[in-house]
Amino acid sequence: MTPTLIVLLLVIAAVVAIVWVVRRQPPHAPRPGEDQDTAWNDPITPAETHHHHAHDPEPRP
Repeated sequence: MTPTLIVLLLVIAAVVAIVWVVRRQPPHAPRPGEDQDTAWNDPITPAETHHHHAHDPEPRP
């Protein structure tokens, strides 16, 4: 029972240490020349090149 408890405590200590180290890392700072806005979460909007012009005839049924 004692060796199992020791191994279990070592595993728990290792997991706690890994979580502590990962959470203490500083946030990512962009390097010079690195793109800071990748627009990965921007909403998709249609292109504004399809405007209806006044001289376009209306479709007929």
